[in-house]
Amino acid sequence: MALKTPQEYIESLKDGRVVYCNGERVPDVTTHPILKICRNWMAMDYVLNQDPRYQDLLTEKDQDGERVSFALMPQRSRDDLLRLREMVKLWARVCFGKPSGAKFVAKDGLNAVTVVSPRIDKKYGTNYAENVEAYRRHLQKNDLSFAMGLTDVKGDRSLRPSQQKQHQDFYVRIVEERKDGVIVRGAKTHISQAPLCNEILIAPCRAMREDDKAYALAFGVPVNAKGLTLISAEPEVSEGVNLFDHPIAGSIFINDATVIFDDVFIPNERLFLKGEWEFAGEVAYMFANFHRLSAETYKAMELELFTGAAALMADYNGIEKAPHVRDKLTWLAMYTEAVETLGRAAVEHCSSEKDSDLVYPNPLIANICKFYFADNWHQATKYIQDIAGGIVATCPSSKDYFNPETQAMLEKYLGGKAGVPTEDRLRMVKLVRDLTSSYEDVLTIHAEGSLEAQKLSILQLADFDRYKAAAKRAARVENKQGHPIFDELPAFPPSL
Repeated sequence: MALKTPQEYIESLKDGRVVYCNGERVPDVTTHPILKICRNWMAMDYVLNQDPRYQDLLTEKDQDGERVSFALMPQRSRDDLLRLREMVKLWARVCFGKPSGAKFVAKDGLNAVTVVSPRIDKKYGTNYAENVEAYRRHLQKNDLSFAMGLTDVKGDRSLRPSQQKQHQDFYVRIVEERKDGVIVRGAKTHISQAPLCNEILIAPCRAMREDDKAYALAFGVPVNAKGLTLISAEPEVSEGVNLFDHPIAGSIFINDATVIFDDVFIPNERLFLKGEWEFAGEVAYMFANFHRLSAETYKAMELELFTGAAALMADYNGIEKAPHVRDKLTWLAMYTEAVETLGRAAVEHCSSEKDSDLVYPNPLIANICKFYFADNWHQATKYIQDIAGGIVATCPSSKDYFNPETQAMLEKYLGGKAGVPTEDRLRMVKLVRDLTSSYEDVLTIHAEGSLEAQKLSILQLADFDRYKAAAKRAARVENKQGHPIFDELPAFPPSL
């Protein structure tokens, strides 16, 4: 089949899956008034792949000469990463800062198990690498959308998976081994787009110990598998949402669902990790390495939108020349371009594993980029809300603006600078409201890892030996360990 049309993608979702949203079982996720928002957003992957203008960027011929999504190909060079980065930029610009989720996250998990599975095979004589490649071909040939099931619900965070007191199912685990596969139970949460995907790629979210080996588990599972239940995240909007009041939330529903496994059977050929506990942390670590490119690229595109909205609100309010506004816009522009530059630098200085031919963004630069973006987001929110004004919180709805009885009054009194249509100003106000919602604030801090996780990674990855060697040389302190950079430098000041 190779590349699906958007219509074929939508039809593929009518498969009897068990999905709940707002307290009700959803008989058809393709027609549900809220889930349709996620459906249409996901479908943009298929719209763009069919567009001749983008096929050379977004698709690649496989070993059979058939076009498949480039997102499903392993990235083996710096040029591959740069191309993938351009793909994510296109996805994000088309979809108002949030790339279509059809293959956005799970592709990075697929690369992670591609790297780690041969290591497990080498130690234990398993055939996980063969399973991973068969799964990759299955995804390619059927052009499937798939979600990444990484985060377990965790229960008591102070306890390891096997130490949980209330029950043993806070992490997805094996409850029974059979000759032809395993039975799994547990739950994953924050699983973006899962109710509108064809498959979910499950992987451990943390390092494990031997006592936790039942939880050291990675596999691919179809969303309509028997025993699988998906409970949608609470939508930001309600039925009948319009794009005037909610230009972002009415177009994008990430649907970070909770996915519950109630004794789900996983056949052997879909297993990529089954109890080899010492490799669980490696899978999680490698996923984070690959996903940094995705995360930091779309965030730079989201900031284009954010900073543009701030600049337009300054224009529309007639305050673009005010010194404090100019300072804020300057800061926002620097913030936007710094995230873009750091994200690209991580790709330009990409890293690899000694036992794999795949490459991924430089982890140190990538973690700095993620921390910088997330740590400064609330400051950016403060600036754009200050520029836009209190109307962001109090603006009447589109029903009032387009009501013949009240439109003339609102048109007169909610106008801004002369020459700017009132409707344009109000549309921008609504955009700012969507962009600076509490949902966006929380998402930015916690998506792709918390601030503390970034700091921990940066501390571990930073080259303190190099920093110390520089300082010892300047202070004339003997460096007994030596350093390849500073040991070779000429003496300074010179003896002349």
